Amino acid sequence: MTSMVSICNRALSKIGDEITILSTDDASKPARYCKMLYPETRDMVLRSYPWRFALRRYQLAPSAVKPPFGFSSAFVLPVECLRVWRSENDMPYQVEGNRVLADADVFRFIGIARVEDTTLFDPMFVEALALKLAEELAVPLAASNTLKENLAKEYRDFVQAAKTASAMEGVQDAFVQKGWLESRW
Repeated sequence: MTSMVSICNRALSKIGDEITILSTDDASKPARYCKMLYPETRDMVLRSYPWRFALRRYQLAPSAVKPPFGFSSAFVLPVECLRVWRSENDMPYQVEGNRVLADADVFRFIGIARVEDTTLFDPMFVEALALKLAEELAVPLAASNTLKENLAKEYRDFVQAAKTASAMEGVQDAFVQKGWLESRW
């Protein structure tokens, strides 16, 4: 079963660290760094791509404070929402801080949620997170910028493969004619 500790151990093995931690509360240097870097790295990897296990549908009511210009309404984002991925009907919007600005009475969107329960993680996400965490651990634990660069490349390549796999798991965007140029075909 996947756990925070197993993901950290996977990351440590990628940098060549032979220490296996039993808990992030261990007194060892690897455990301290894992405990410090894991939450932010997890959120960064979640936010970087719409992983299907982290997608949530939201419906927000407008806040009482309206934007001074540009859009007619402001909506406060839920704390667990890391990113607005796609608005309903591709409605134009702007994210500013913890608010979304839009011209709507209700703002509906698909967002990327912070998922802390590791048992819900997709296996490809686990590998991507371990690679990114290893990249973050490479300099403080292995003192190697070269290793960090290699892990960064491996992370980018792996996430591209995960995107390809994810694209095969849902409804594809339909082709919609957008103008005179497309209509001649």
